[in-house]
Amino acid sequence: MKKLFIALLALMCLASCSDKNSLKINVNLKNTNGKTVYLQKFVNEDIVSIDSVIMKKEKAVFKVEKGANSDAYLINIKNLKKPLVFFVDNEDVMITGDCQNYNQINIQAGERQNSLIALDEQLNSIGDETELMYEAMRFVKENHTDAIGAYALYRYKWAFADEDQLKLLESFENVNSGYIKLMKKYIIKVRKVSVGSKCLDFKQETIDGGIFVLSEFVENNNLTMVDFWASWCPDCRKENPNVVAVYNAFKDKGFDVVSVSLDTDRAVWQKAVADDSLTWENHTSDLKGWNNQVADEYCIAFIPQNVIINKDGVIVARNLAGEELMNFVSDYLK
Repeated sequence: MKKLFIALLALMCLASCSDKNSLKINVNLKNTNGKTVYLQKFVNEDIVSIDSVIMKKEKAVFKVEKGANSDAYLINIKNLKKPLVFFVDNEDVMITGDCQNYNQINIQAGERQNSLIALDEQLNSIGDETELMYEAMRFVKENHTDAIGAYALYRYKWAFADEDQLKLLESFENVNSGYIKLMKKYIIKVRKVSVGSKCLDFKQETIDGGIFVLSEFVENNNLTMVDFWASWCPDCRKENPNVVAVYNAFKDKGFDVVSVSLDTDRAVWQKAVADDSLTWENHTSDLKGWNNQVADEYCIAFIPQNVIINKDGVIVARNLAGEELMNFVSDYLK
């Protein structure tokens, strides 16, 4: 009896220690009943699923080990616009909201996550590009010994000049994060689609079920703009009238547009094209959202973005908008 009591006491101590070294990730999202939610993490250079749960009553719970400066976790559910990325400290995580309203999903996960949320809110409130770059760089430099800094560098990479990306990346030499490896790959890829480079050819399905080939299209125009957008992107919808204005002004002078949509729903995509009067012929998508193959090849980190290509297939500009786009096309086609 004494031995049994000691054994039970040992098991209780073991369970208690285990609880002290672990935390719970609570997922409570509307419109998820019956769906499988995946908990993901980096393994070497790949994001892999380490656990999965079927949502019941719109809830799921995962248990993970605590760890200082640990790399990001991701929550992924089918039809979610993109995975939810978050960092854990030494307390339970609570994820709440609506699966169909990605931007309103709330993640409570401790001090590091709070700092990331604050940065995101701050950058979204800044209108001046120079100030935005300064604040993003400040955060990355202040967190250069933490995986959260590596994630911020990768997430906000569009805010940094190429030379600054390299300098910042070097400062994370002793940090183990999958986002450092992704950043290295990104720097190599983006050089292949920078201004002055030959455009990368691609094939993609059109909105009416045909196949679009970029190389066959570019050679027939004086100037081609590949426009990356999505129906769910407010900034894209706001910029669309400017793109329409440029197209209407210069379509008779050899300017044309091919739209690459990061949508996942064909009907919603089609409606947005009609609603925004995007009257050019070529609208393409693989309906994979942020996993769009063409967007990946052209290193599209945010939308709207565009790549402008001349008749010889050379990229002559990137990411022009509004008046700047109108002036560039006007000057180029004189």
